Amino acid sequence: MSIESVKIESNVKPVDDTNAKLQTTRANQSAETQAVKPTDTLSLSEEAKNISPIMANINSDVYSKPEVLREVAMKLMQELYTEDSGTRI
Repeated sequence: MSIESVKIESNVKPVDDTNAKLQTTRANQSAETQAVKPTDTLSLSEEAKNISPIMANINSDVYSKPEVLREVAMKLMQELYTEDSGTRI
């Protein structure tokens, strides 16, 4: 069988043309992925926006005082006691 007997189809393209299309397709895909860049956002709740007074108290050691610690401990015990349906801690 000789190569002259092989019929060349119209859909068979030279290697260079296929390479060019591949490169164009890759370039287009790359441009699409670069065009859509996700951006980071930060959403703060109203509670988080009002944290500066609490941070000021932490920085000034308000929460390190014995009377404040005692008051917080009492509130925690009361909450735990009521949540635990009356069982003493």
